Amino acid sequence: MKIFSKVIRTMVVAAAIPAIAFAHAGGHEVRGTIVKIEKDAVVVKRTDAVQQSVPLTASTTYRVGTIAGRWEDMRAGSRIVVHVSHDGKAIEVDLPAARK
Repeated sequence: MKIFSKVIRTMVVAAAIPAIAFAHAGGHEVRGTIVKIEKDAVVVKRTDAVQQSVPLTASTTYRVGTIAGRWEDMRAGSRIVVHVSHDGKAIEVDLPAARK
């Protein structure tokens, strides 16, 4: 029985590795503060103080806290996390929840 449970655990871990590796379509996250908002890009001052422009596309999704957002929700000076695909374009933009 111990061997069977080890085999099952190994199979679960092996199945989870690709899901973790491809969670951001092979990309990465850009974290920081919005410096400038353009029609097709957002400029972010990253946490390491480097400014980076991230292209936005028609398929980029936006979240404000836990709810769906829009491009119009972005504000210069706001904190931001941009999930970037392997081609360098934004998949999702996460903004902080609106203060009440």
